[in-house]
Amino acid sequence: MKQPVLLIFATCYDAVTRRTYGIARRLLSNAKTLDIATSTLFEADATSGGLLNAVAGCRPNVIAFYSHGDPDGVIETQDRQPCWTARTVPDLSGVVLFAHACRAMLWLKDQATRLQSQLVIGYEKDLISPPNGSSRFWEIYEEVHSFVPQRIAANVHDAQVRHEFYELCTVRFHELRNRGSLIELVAITQSRDQIVFA
Repeated sequence: MKQPVLLIFATCYDAVTRRTYGIARRLLSNAKTLDIATSTLFEADATSGGLLNAVAGCRPNVIAFYSHGDPDGVIETQDRQPCWTARTVPDLSGVVLFAHACRAMLWLKDQATRLQSQLVIGYEKDLISPPNGSSRFWEIYEEVHSFVPQRIAANVHDAQVRHEFYELCTVRFHELRNRGSLIELVAITQSRDQIVFA
């Protein structure tokens, strides 16, 4: 068995996390298709202890989080606890962190230097996703929010990934424009314009 390059951490306990769990499943499927060695912490396994053990055991290059962020952006586990604390932070030196969680960059960016992470990618604000989006919108949303960690795990330079991500969101925005609701268009625009690579 190959050493995992990508670790996917995904909670699933309410309407929002069921949606983001779907993105995580898509990322896993795409990674397998591209022969990217992958490990998962899904649902009940998405705990602080599980994360600490996985990082210590497999030393992934990329960790992708699909979860809620609390009001301060702290990424939450399946049992709604912080994924780590100051006393339990895993060794993240050289690791790329991708977070699809509201405000996660507010929490992660301040820690990035101290944790010696290679790169931190995420959002500084609440993510916008319509509760009753069209099926095509959700296909697009899953595509764009699984794209970045997949390409980083495939060893594509982050500047190139940023460019490709912007182009992908722009193309999908134009596809939706004639048939998507305003909130769907806002969500794709946010994905394109507010993701932060730090």
